[in-house]
Order: sequence, then C-alpha cells, then structure tokens
Amino acid sequence: MVKLFSTILAVATLSQAVSAATVKVMPLGASIVTYCWRANLWKKLMDSNINGQAIDFVGSQSGGDCGFTFDNNHEGHSGALAIEYVEKNFLPPWLATAKPDVIVMHLGTNDVVQNKNTTDVIKAYSTLVDQMRASKPTMKIVFAQILPIAPSLFGQATSNRVVALNKAIAAWVSTKTTARSKIYLVDQFTGFNATTDTVEGEHPNAAGNVKIADKFYPAVVSAIADVSAPETALQSFLFST
Repeated sequence: MVKLFSTILAVATLSQAVSAATVKVMPLGASIVTYCWRANLWKKLMDSNINGQAIDFVGSQSGGDCGFTFDNNHEGHSGALAIEYVEKNFLPPWLATAKPDVIVMHLGTNDVVQNKNTTDVIKAYSTLVDQMRASKPTMKIVFAQILPIAPSLFGQATSNRVVALNKAIAAWVSTKTTARSKIYLVDQFTGFNATTDTVEGEHPNAAGNVKIADKFYPAVVSAIADVSAPETALQSFLFST
C-alpha cells in the first residue's frame, strides 16, 4: 500500500512538472526568419495561453523592430542555404546551446535562388532533421513549404523551382516524420502573393508577416501540445517502476 501510494504521488508530481515545463521553440532558417512573422506568432501564442504553457523562443540571434515587445530570439541567418548548413555543420552547436523542443523552419529559398539541385536540398533537409533528433529524440519539427518568389525578381525559372521544391518537400515529409518526432507540414506557398505580400518580391511585408504567422500557428500549437502532454512521460515512468 505504501509503495502504491508513493507511485501515485510520484506520477502526480511528474504530471505537474511536465505540464509546467517551459517549451523551447527555435525559429530556424535564413533571412525570412528574421522578419516580424515571429512577433505575430509569439503574440498569437501568448494571447491563446495554451493551457498556461510557458513558451520560450530560442536561438543565437535576436532582434526585430515589430512595433511591440516580444521574445525575439531566433536562428535565422541571412543568405543561408540548407545545403550550407549541412556542409558547414552549423546546426548541432546551435541545438546544443539552445536545446529546443520545437523547431519552426522556413529554409530553402536561397538554395532555389542559387539553382541548387532539388534532390540535394532534400538530402540536406534529411541531415538537418537527423541532427535535430540527435539533439532531442522527441523533437517536434514544424516544416514549411517555402514562400513564392515573384518572377520579376529572379525570373520565372526560379519561381518554377520553388514549386518543384515544395512538391518534393511534401513527398519527403511523409517519409521522414515519425510517431516520436513528428514533422508538421505547413504550406506557406498557397495563398501568399509574392507581389502584394512582400517588400520586393521575396521577403514579407506587414501583410505577409500576418499570413505566415497565421499559417504556422495551428501547427506550432499542436507541436507545443505534443511536447507538453504528460502522457508520454507518465508512460515512461510507469514502465520503469
């Protein structure tokens, strides 16, 4: 009876601890990640107060003058390529320092602009996801099909490569997601106007930032809920007792 009571008490304590733990969210990508959709997303998360869940945006970078104070840490690096992140092994040290639970990722625009092979970009994505899971086996990954680029900026061929990459991303996610480390696919392409929703045909303006945040929001909420759900931790505890 004493052992049973102790187990019940420990389970209750563990449940409370898991629910109260801060969920760390890392926005990851290139220059588009430096824009104010992060502020809009953060505000939506704060306004929704997901079961009182504490949320911390993390990353080695910070900044963004978005008209209000927000948690402005991120891992967006202007000009970065997915292929470059892999070749230079940039991601593992960032993960080791920030220790995110959730990645919110928009990366690949510069790969497309520099005419990198779609297959090579997908291979880079796979390596990055493997690195995320090496950092945290239960990593939740919110992964964007990338924004359109106005043909007037880099030509129609570049815009066509965006479509090709997004199609490849959708197929790839279905093979790479796992029950333990889910990838949440977010279509940031559909409904985004590269002329009216951007500053110059590529980077989002105020209207574009709102659209990006709105698209990311449901997937990020689901990812955070999956991280903070006590069932997995409780099951692990029960099987170990």
